[in-house]
Amino acid sequence: MNSKRVLGATLASAVVAGYAGAAVWSAWAAPPPIEVASGFGEGDGLTRYVLTADSRSADLLTALEAVPGVASAQWVDGDRALVATDGVTPERLRAVAGVTDVTESTSVPVFGTVTDPLFPQYGWNLENTGGNATGQAAVADADVDATTGWDTGTGVGTVVAVVDSGFDSDHPELTGSLWTNPAERCGSSDTDGNGLPGDCHGWNFYANNADIDNGSLGSHGTSVSGVVGARAGNGFGSAGVAPGVSIMPLVAGGGSTVDIYLCARAIRYAVDHGADVINASWGGAFGGHALETLRSAIAYAEAHGVLVVAAAGNDGGNRDTSIVYPASLPEPNVVTVGSSTAADTVAAHSGYGATSVDLFAPGLKVAAPWNDGGMRQVDGTSFAAPHVAAAVALYRAVLPTASAAELKRALLADTDRVAAFAGRSVTGGRLSLARIGAHADDTVRYAFTSMTARAGTVTPTVGISSPAGTGRYTVDVGLGMEHEGQIWALADKPVTLDGVTVATDDAGDARFDLGSLSAADGIALSPAMDLGAGRYVLTVQLYRDGEALGRMRAAPLLVSPAAGSGGTGPGTSTPGTQPGTPTPGGTTPGTQPGGTTPGTGPATTSPGGTTPGTQPGAPPAPGGTTPGTQPGTTPGTTPGGTAPNPGTPGTQPGTPTPGGTAPSTPGTQPGTTPGTTPGTTPGTTPGGTAPNPGTPGTTPVAPAPGGTPPGTAPAPGTTTYPEVGPFRITSLSPNVVDTAGGTLVTITGVALPSAPTVRIGTSATATVVRSTTTSLLVRVPARTAGTYDVTVFARDGRSTVLPGALTYADGAGTAPAPTRPTTPAPGTPTPGTPAPGTPAPATPPPGTPGGTAPDPSAGVRTGPSGERLVRSDRFAGLGSIWSVNCSASCTGVAV
Repeated sequence: MNSKRVLGATLASAVVAGYAGAAVWSAWAAPPPIEVASGFGEGDGLTRYVLTADSRSADLLTALEAVPGVASAQWVDGDRALVATDGVTPERLRAVAGVTDVTESTSVPVFGTVTDPLFPQYGWNLENTGGNATGQAAVADADVDATTGWDTGTGVGTVVAVVDSGFDSDHPELTGSLWTNPAERCGSSDTDGNGLPGDCHGWNFYANNADIDNGSLGSHGTSVSGVVGARAGNGFGSAGVAPGVSIMPLVAGGGSTVDIYLCARAIRYAVDHGADVINASWGGAFGGHALETLRSAIAYAEAHGVLVVAAAGNDGGNRDTSIVYPASLPEPNVVTVGSSTAADTVAAHSGYGATSVDLFAPGLKVAAPWNDGGMRQVDGTSFAAPHVAAAVALYRAVLPTASAAELKRALLADTDRVAAFAGRSVTGGRLSLARIGAHADDTVRYAFTSMTARAGTVTPTVGISSPAGTGRYTVDVGLGMEHEGQIWALADKPVTLDGVTVATDDAGDARFDLGSLSAADGIALSPAMDLGAGRYVLTVQLYRDGEALGRMRAAPLLVSPAAGSGGTGPGTSTPGTQPGTPTPGGTTPGTQPGGTTPGTGPATTSPGGTTPGTQPGAPPAPGGTTPGTQPGTTPGTTPGGTAPNPGTPGTQPGTPTPGGTAPSTPGTQPGTTPGTTPGTTPGTTPGGTAPNPGTPGTTPVAPAPGGTPPGTAPAPGTTTYPEVGPFRITSLSPNVVDTAGGTLVTITGVALPSAPTVRIGTSATATVVRSTTTSLLVRVPARTAGTYDVTVFARDGRSTVLPGALTYADGAGTAPAPTRPTTPAPGTPTPGTPAPGTPAPATPPPGTPGGTAPDPSAGVRTGPSGERLVRSDRFAGLGSIWSVNCSASCTGVAV
């Protein structure tokens, strides 16, 4: 096979267009004021006891949970159970058959402190200019050199477990960072068999359920998580040290304390579920069985090559002599971190120790997310530790085969040596990412271009440069596809390269022979494949004489609907209509099975303009006739008239067509007519002309004065947009909803995100009912009357704001729920099917291939257009790859 040569500028442009630090810095250099944290709150008020049992059995837990006042019971270590109680005495617990001993459990504080109010400051911890650390003295470059580190990678594909008090899954800074358990579905099932039903994003050991947010008790964990992986370049807040990582939230406490037994359980969970590093921003002086349990869990992590990053404590004490665990533990996989200031000195609150504290990192006046959706200034070694945990994830990405000891050695060797830290830490230094690039594998460099395309034949370009010499070269081109919130290997997909076509295997790979080459410097590959609209991942791995060269690289490949398709794709609705609009011959949208059309507006006139004589929304006549019509008439006709021509602009949904029913007119709600007011001829305004249906960028004509009866809500309509924002949103319908909440609202676009969050105003969150790349159906919450912005957030941190998109009014009719088509098109999502991350119904709904919802733990799925998708650990671990911008060019991420 003939290889093609590509100019060296291809690779150079990819580096320039990559995730450069300067671009990220400018995105958040001028923030709004940030409130100073006033504490992390109290716990849940329950008393926790550790019970020793004569045997470990499910029956004992059942008996304990039956005791009045027991909130939960769970096994934590061997024959010991942890019981959360409200007003239950130890004597009552000892009376339960099988319990041999009862002691109060061990709790320790989280290591965050409260500061006095200061003017907000952002960013000194990541890049210190000497003038961006308000409220403290600053020295330029007294930072972690984050943006330099980002030139090598941002942590995509790595997982940081945060053992703490909770998370905020709706926070704009954390949207897209949440880890997903590839073997577990959200809901009540335990598909991965670990005894924790629904642990799709982690587990709340404190409450013994799947609520990883932990309500108002999770502020500390939210801030710690933000320091690790807050999304960069999203126009909100600050940024984490590793803005591409996935965060595994494991709740072991609430408010200002965590339980040691639960921390130990969480550490084991993190190891068993693939965490690359574990953050522990808590500690205290304790011993006995609680200490043994914690050390055993940390040893378990060490045996599996996982580092545990511990905060040094906020008492200003010497950890060599004033012992605090886990900070003072001698285990080789523990990395203990003290707090540094913007002037490269030891923070007054920080613990230190020449043999016990490994290094320092920023921990004074750090801007971090808060669990109310805002930001706070926080102090403490709690926030120094996650700087290092994030750094470990970045090192793991470039050193995938390193042992825990090798990883720790590389991290500590690269610190910036500072006089103030000499004798107060093992390294005498402060965390720096400036030298991480020296550890990266430069055997092969890749440049990905043309990574956005329209559906059809898609041809991305991959430039390859390698110093490897003469040999026989082959290349694997891999394809993954996002489906239902997870990335799967795309199997049996023909890929053509230089005239040779190879179908991908079950791993998603197609191998091509490049022939005998004297060098591999400057190869350009342009694989071609037919793809429908969706989000894909392209991977490339180069081989010489059968040996892999360097690491596989991956990049996002975004495919939008074909030109002229009206923004729809497989399984999506016509823009402006409720999902579920059938193809001709199917059921009329908004109708009940049997053919009646409830909730219709003014009856459509027959050609010739006869004025309708019915009131909108009239109740059904006796005998079950269609609302809005006279008994004995056909919906959409006048008595004695004829049915209007299907598809005529301004006709009402539900107009019959020969052999079936017509879909709604684009831009309308089922049962409404665009641009009309009650009592007027559909499609016109009083004294005006009919608007052009579907004109991009326009809003339906507002009702004329007096068109809406006094005291009633304005008529809902559709707002259309000219493909706005990164999701290229095209419409929102209806744009008027009831203050009582519950209205179904459809948002359409060309590239909508997977598993999105939709916020109404600044604080209320809508419930996502269904989500595809081109249609998003949400149920809006109750709100007071007024006009609100609608914001759509992606999991990768991108967002689009629709200013003033929704009007809440008392008495506004809720949109009718879409009905299930009689014969859905292949891949059409069933109305009411939960979006990824929502509890599943007890009985899977029909509408998926085969008639039943497949088991998410099964290894094979059918995609929206019949694609064969195979479960893949390689692709499933790339859930945060959408944060990588390859719209121009990029170097991809290491796999």
